[in-house]
Amino acid sequence: MRELTRDLDSAEALYRQAADQGSTHALLSLAELREEAGDQEGAEALARQAADRGDNAFALKHLAEMREEAGDREGAEALARRTADHGGTKALLGLAEMRKEAGDREGAEALAQRAADRGDTEALKTLAEMREEAGDREGAEALARQAADHGETNALLGLAEMREEAGDRDSAEALARQAADHGDTEALFRLAQIRKEAGDRDSAEALARQAADYGDTSFLYRLPEQHELFTRLWPYGLDPDGTPSPPC
Repeated sequence: MRELTRDLDSAEALYRQAADQGSTHALLSLAELREEAGDQEGAEALARQAADRGDNAFALKHLAEMREEAGDREGAEALARRTADHGGTKALLGLAEMRKEAGDREGAEALAQRAADRGDTEALKTLAEMREEAGDREGAEALARQAADHGETNALLGLAEMREEAGDRDSAEALARQAADHGDTEALFRLAQIRKEAGDRDSAEALARQAADYGDTSFLYRLPEQHELFTRLWPYGLDPDGTPSPPC
């Protein structure tokens, strides 16, 4: 509360009391205050204290990002690898995103690949998107299928949406069906929503029908926009044979 009202001296004093009682979260909050104040050295020292007290993954991730922002790429990668050794592959992914935003696609992919090699399925999704953006469609699909095989079906859906935006509808549908085959019954319906928003009602209805054909239609009612499309297409629902139900 003191921090929110910008009473930073008082906030810092209270964080230090909490840190003295063993709170690693308080140490990280102090590190953020020090960083905001321009005290990079003090911020890193506090984050290291948090890491030494056992909050390794989160604190080291924070340190890695600080090092990256300070221009110490080698130090950032070393810290991210240490984080991964403690089970925190998100530090590698965080650095990958920072490198990508800085225009270093090669460095970003290398970091994401390290995270993937350590079993991070989200990293496979990130790599798939990077490969797609680089024009390597075959590589992107292979990575997305690999992610889906490990339960990360959003990789296929993400590629489907990218292909849809690029105007490649056939490929978008094929990828959405692959996601559905892996159990993501919402993938085709998500594509149907995109088509509906683009004014293509016929295609939206065809995709929504395919989604319903997978059997699990419970997702049609989870979100307002999903329910709205379903009721707009079939206001009285569907009969068991898939035909629209007549008015009661």
